[in-house]
Amino acid sequence: MGSKSRIAKHIVPIIQDCIDNNNIKLYIEPFVGGANVIDKIKCEKRVGSDYNKYLIALLKRVRDKQPLLEEVTRELYSDVRSNQDTGKYEDWFVGNVGFIASFNGRWFDGGYAQSGYEKTKNGERYRDYYQEAKRNILSQANALDGVNLFQADYRTIKPDEKAVIYCDPPYANTKQYANAMQFDYEEFWKTMREWSKDNIVLISEQNAPDDFKCIWQQEVSRSIKATDKSKAVEKLFIYNT
Repeated sequence: MGSKSRIAKHIVPIIQDCIDNNNIKLYIEPFVGGANVIDKIKCEKRVGSDYNKYLIALLKRVRDKQPLLEEVTRELYSDVRSNQDTGKYEDWFVGNVGFIASFNGRWFDGGYAQSGYEKTKNGERYRDYYQEAKRNILSQANALDGVNLFQADYRTIKPDEKAVIYCDPPYANTKQYANAMQFDYEEFWKTMREWSKDNIVLISEQNAPDDFKCIWQQEVSRSIKATDKSKAVEKLFIYNT
């Protein structure tokens, strides 16, 4: 969750130019994730969707300025993880625990984000990962005002007017959330071609088929951990009509 926060300052101006220069009134994000791009976009109508209903419920709660959990213990985390699909907890509650209390916001796949001391180049510092993640998402509340958020499979989206559509799908050949393991990349790119006939479609990925051109790229860190120095090249693609 929030994987685009580190490159938003680079791609948002590109997306915004597409909106402004083409007099677009509708902006759509079918893989809204942590809403770290849509919260910065200026457009008459902003629509964000995601397949994960718990994520959408959490974002709606933040948008509507309703309170989140004060803390999440390991015991509560384990119980919500075991009962996430049983109806024991409300959807926003599951989303709150699953995203905000998991390491790197990686849903329950990431494991419990235990607070504690971590080494830095100047010694050690104490990190309360839950409170940090909670503050980050709550800081988006005002920027999400007016955003239409709903749960949906991206393939069901059919814009009723010309739109700018930004897609941030699960990246191919990278570690995925459990619910994205069966993502059909061939069908995804086929859908991008169809959408591009009547809309301006921008796609974040590391690689794309030959009929898509890269319009921006930059090397970024793969992890928020200071000790992890691995890098990846983020790219932004558009259909080469």
